[in-house]
Amino acid sequence: MPPVSRAVLVVVVVVVAGFAPATAVVDAASPTTTVTVDGTTLAPGDSTLVDGTPSVGVSVDAEQSIEFVSIRVDGTTVRRATPNATTFDDTFDVEMSSGEHTLTVVVKTDAVTSHAVTVTKDTARPYVQYSSPFETDTFASPPDSVTVNRSRIDLAGNFTDVTGVDHLRIVRQAEYDVGSETRTDRDTYTASTFDDSFSQPIFLGVGRNNITARYYDRVGYVRTHEFEIVVEDTAPPTLSDVSVVRTSPTTLRIRGVATDNGQIQHVAVHPEDSSGTAYLVEPGLGRPDPDRQRVSFETNRTLYPGSTAVVIEATDTAGNTVERTVTVSRTIAPELRLNPAGTRFVDEGTVAVRGRAAGGEIASATVETVDPETGEVVDIASVHSGSITTDITVEKRLDAPSGRQATVRLRVIDSAGTEHVTSLNRTLEAETPASTATATSTPTATPTATSTATPAPTASPAPSNDTSGLTVPLLGVTLPPVLGASVGLPVPVVGPFDIPILPAVTLVVGGLIVLARVR
Repeated sequence: MPPVSRAVLVVVVVVVAGFAPATAVVDAASPTTTVTVDGTTLAPGDSTLVDGTPSVGVSVDAEQSIEFVSIRVDGTTVRRATPNATTFDDTFDVEMSSGEHTLTVVVKTDAVTSHAVTVTKDTARPYVQYSSPFETDTFASPPDSVTVNRSRIDLAGNFTDVTGVDHLRIVRQAEYDVGSETRTDRDTYTASTFDDSFSQPIFLGVGRNNITARYYDRVGYVRTHEFEIVVEDTAPPTLSDVSVVRTSPTTLRIRGVATDNGQIQHVAVHPEDSSGTAYLVEPGLGRPDPDRQRVSFETNRTLYPGSTAVVIEATDTAGNTVERTVTVSRTIAPELRLNPAGTRFVDEGTVAVRGRAAGGEIASATVETVDPETGEVVDIASVHSGSITTDITVEKRLDAPSGRQATVRLRVIDSAGTEHVTSLNRTLEAETPASTATATSTPTATPTATSTATPAPTASPAPSNDTSGLTVPLLGVTLPPVLGASVGLPVPVVGPFDIPILPAVTLVVGGLIVLARVR
């Protein structure tokens, strides 16, 4: 080889050797792996629900050649490929049983990477194991018909499902008769958010009830059960807190509570020794009604004068009846009331009285005014007398005491001779006469300054009735009475003011005397 060729070869080798180490230390980027299940892209750690055989898509992009791709379900390889390229893309179905599974994609380039997701497959409808009002095995269907002895029940049980039950819907249908006509009552119950079990209250009609129950899991599968629940009510209702009080010769106040494990049809009352039934709770239609399982009654009725006992009966929709004989207690004391607004002074000598006595047995009643200071009755009037009554109204005007205070009393005697009294004190309101308005001048603000106090003027004495005039000492001159008057003198700037004539004349006369002595 010529020397020049050997030199060129050395340069090339040196250049190549110089670049080789730098290329070897550059790290390759990790491959990008994309996984889809039934068209849904899942990042590592994501999960999804499927209701059949899922379609799995795997796509890999890498800067180096992809040596190996392995797809595994719960650690078992279900798909394997050796692309020997920088890209890989494939879609295929993966068989898996119902339940939760881990799908993993392993990729080998110059390194190994993994992409794992969770796939839950639910291909079965949920199962219900009933616990109330009947019991079943885990995967067994409910019976065609069951019998209970009450209308209010809880339909309860436990769920078995891969994804869990999301919500339920229960429809109850019951037939009932209205005369010769048969009607159907329908009620729907829904619920959601369960913890693998449920308990749904349902109100049934007496007799046959058709139940349709649907249970929906999270992927939409539905378990439907249809069965019949028959309510056989053989127990009579119960009566509690019963009382009958005679509030007048012809009026009864009746109250109590009727309860049934089905529902109350009606509650009635009749005398102990005769007929004449009256309803305390009107008959129902027989339609399932939870409000009629416990019924309270309280009423005042004009019934059975003279009866000392009555019979109260309660009947349920199944025809069961309970009777209770109740002794009539007697209330003869009335309730008295004087109207505070209507009982008042009309004027200084008259008081208007308004009031009422009600309930019990009223034989007589009076109303009166009393002087509160002395306790003496000022006036009295009869309100009722004669026959026994249960209600009176008071509308009277009576004389008032001489003072401005009055006590009004309503006195009622019941049929047993007992007197009942109520009182009310009234005051005559003072009337203030209207006064003549006096014009008041608005005070003028005085500027702040040092001023000399001006003495208050001295009031002039009243003029004397003496008409003999005034005698001036020393001169022995008597001045006429007119000199007791005063004259007004105009003074510039200050303004006019009055000077009494007598003092002025006195000063003048005094001055003349002084001059005379000086001379």
